[in-house]
Amino acid sequence: MLFPTVDRQTVKILMGLGLGLIITVVAIVLIGVVQSTQLSAMVATATATKTATPLPTATFTATPTPTYTPTPTHTATPTPTATPTETSTATPTFTPVPPTPTPEPPTPTPTPTVVLDVPSPEPAPEFIEPTAVFTETISLTDTLTSTLAITAVVLATPTATPTPIPRTVPVPADWPDYRQASDHFWFARPFGRGFETWGSHYYPFGTNAGGQYFWHFGVDIQNPQNTPILAVGDGIVVHAGPDNIKQLGPWPDFYGQAVMIEHTRRLDGQPVYTLYGHVSQTLVSVGQRVKTGDPIARVGQLGVALGPHLHLEVRVGGNTYFDAHNPDLWVRPDPGYGVIAGRVVDYQNYFVPQQLVTLHRAETPAEFWRQTFTYPDNVVKSDSGFGETFAFSDVPAGNYVLKTTVDGRQLIVPVRVTNQSTSFVLLKADQPPLIQAVEPTPTPVEAPVTEQAQ
Repeated sequence: MLFPTVDRQTVKILMGLGLGLIITVVAIVLIGVVQSTQLSAMVATATATKTATPLPTATFTATPTPTYTPTPTHTATPTPTATPTETSTATPTFTPVPPTPTPEPPTPTPTPTVVLDVPSPEPAPEFIEPTAVFTETISLTDTLTSTLAITAVVLATPTATPTPIPRTVPVPADWPDYRQASDHFWFARPFGRGFETWGSHYYPFGTNAGGQYFWHFGVDIQNPQNTPILAVGDGIVVHAGPDNIKQLGPWPDFYGQAVMIEHTRRLDGQPVYTLYGHVSQTLVSVGQRVKTGDPIARVGQLGVALGPHLHLEVRVGGNTYFDAHNPDLWVRPDPGYGVIAGRVVDYQNYFVPQQLVTLHRAETPAEFWRQTFTYPDNVVKSDSGFGETFAFSDVPAGNYVLKTTVDGRQLIVPVRVTNQSTSFVLLKADQPPLIQAVEPTPTPVEAPVTEQAQ
């Protein structure tokens, strides 16, 4: 058998092709391995990026913020504020204190700022809402413009109350009939436009700020030092200067300096005086005749005062300290405002002294707005026409509710305030007490006790 003959050149070519084929296969394998490694790395990276790293979460702890209950603010020509919220910026009003250290006012009485009135916000007193309201009488006083007198008694569950104040004064048979009373807003405001004109709502006439201050025989109006003080009515100056020799208050130098005017008008034949206390400078002299609006002095802080303010008094029948009557029933309210006056009487027909009375807007009767206390027995005098034992001044015209609790019974009385007039309210318990009542202890009515810190 014959075999073909392969020359050397052909062998070399075949060997080269084989070697090239081997190299190609090896290269392909290596490239595959490399690409497989890169693909695995890419897959791992992609997986890692899909797993989100959680961000740190900040935890915030809320800091309690004091709750603010604004109190009324006004100007000489006030814009009625539907507040307390009478929502406006509270303007502090000065409250004089005795010349001894004074502790902070107790709850629920509003806390004054530094030396001035307009209490700091305070929690509303707790009241048990009535299940039934019994209106005893409703009478309209013809001679007293827009004055609505209402008596109401509400049955309520008794609650814990402070130790009651002894009751010593029965309602006299000849006590003034408020239904026959008429307003006597004879006097203008003692400051001009741009200055504070309202008295302290925290320390009104006939109160002692919950036992922190003297019994108050006037109203306090805060204004900057040396603000001009204006005469509130026509008359003649009967005192101008220091009171360290001629005593005008409970002791000499009580006011530091003061001006007193005997007014031209008389009430039922009795003289009427106004006193302007703690003044820094007098601008008039004794015997000088003045007209309403005349500058007579400048605001100061002499005597027992601890800040610049005017202490204004109205004295009827005499010019002594104990002839003082409530100025809020004499100084004409600003347009759009009125005054509430009233008395609190128990089931045995005794005046209830130092009794908390709260004022609420009719549309929100559960929300506390303002408060005051009834006069103490045998200390300050009631008005000869009204026979009141408490008053709220500078109240925007509108509908309100008064509340107090006597011997376990909550008395709730609606009242309507009209423009520049007095609305009288009688809060009288006409049903037996639900808890043990304070036994009245009648005492002879003597000269009022000199103001004392409680």
